[in-house]
Amino acid sequence: MEENYKLEKEYKVPADTFRDAYLEFQKKYVYPKSYIYMAIFGVLAIVLLIFGIFAMHDAPKKQKYIMYLAFIVAAAFSLREWFNPRKMRRSLTESVRALGEPIYKIGVGDKFVDISTVSDDLSNIAEPEEEEKSEEDTEDITETDHLPEKTRINVDEGFQLMEYDRFFLMLAGKEMFYILPKEGFSEAELKIVRDIK
Repeated sequence: MEENYKLEKEYKVPADTFRDAYLEFQKKYVYPKSYIYMAIFGVLAIVLLIFGIFAMHDAPKKQKYIMYLAFIVAAAFSLREWFNPRKMRRSLTESVRALGEPIYKIGVGDKFVDISTVSDDLSNIAEPEEEEKSEEDTEDITETDHLPEKTRINVDEGFQLMEYDRFFLMLAGKEMFYILPKEGFSEAELKIVRDIK
């Protein structure tokens, strides 16, 4: 069935653009919660350290050991809250980089946006050992290797569109986000994207 699109265009998402867009997503949804937990564990670590130094100076060694161990655990949890979002961003960026640059297609309708994968970039996939493959084997692989179905994002109260210098970030709720680089889009096409909501 042919859709009625105001805009239909193919694009690629480079790994650097993905990294920057994911950072913006984290700033909105991940970092605020992470900073709260980091502050809670940091304050707890400082309180445990101060209590251990001043209130436990006459305590037995075993109690001092437990107090300092609790301090280290609280400090470690605080550092974990700082480190995990950065590790996740680095890991996801490397995964995107390993995929190459698949070609995506956006279709902008009246109250929806469709995102689909047009083709996979298989240039970064290492070839297995040189094996002789018949044409029938190759045809079977291509027929069974289907691209994912297109994703329809309804433009409703859960939809958000955020614009940055190099890309748009489309959020469908708090868990799903889609990146639309500005590169390759004309000013008229960018206006259609801006007018989605």
